[in-house]
Amino acid sequence: MTTVHHTSTPQSVGGAARLVVLAGLLLSAGCTSPAPMPRVDTSTPPPRKLYAPETLLGMPKSLDRQLRNAAQSQLDQLKRQVGEPTSAIGWAYVGDTPDADALFVSGASGAVADPADAVDRALRPYRITNVQTIDAGELGGEARCGRGRTEAGSYLTACGWADKETIGVVAFVSSRPQGDRTNEFLRVRNELERTAA
Repeated sequence: MTTVHHTSTPQSVGGAARLVVLAGLLLSAGCTSPAPMPRVDTSTPPPRKLYAPETLLGMPKSLDRQLRNAAQSQLDQLKRQVGEPTSAIGWAYVGDTPDADALFVSGASGAVADPADAVDRALRPYRITNVQTIDAGELGGEARCGRGRTEAGSYLTACGWADKETIGVVAFVSSRPQGDRTNEFLRVRNELERTAA
């Protein structure tokens, strides 16, 4: 797992500026060795892949390397859960919006042998508690969300999903307390998944 350390913290009033410190703070401090992934049949390519749009929930992609590294820090673990990956994404989106100050997305497509177990493993590294099952939306599968705080004290909601073809995590980070993020999570998931060409 990649850990990013920062030497200074921006102190501007704007939420987006303060959240640059989040790059290494979304995940729990300790890393665990990944459990062996079950073998899956990848002879039939999945009909869906993941794509990262230029904007999500009104926030543009961030070009900040530290933020992108944070979004990509769990990609290897996610890719191991899909057998042979057919796509993988890891991006940060930043903006001062009512929904969040930053949004981190990561995921992979391929063949997921056990979606329920896979989504639990996908969320394990995040600094969240009270993880609850939520409606996975029209794309189906398993979905869970939990809330917590980053090491910098920002509010964090992380939602993960897994189905037979894709797995991913959407993390909302804000300087303000967050309400239920289920609807926003489902909107983001729908934007990320596309039928493979």
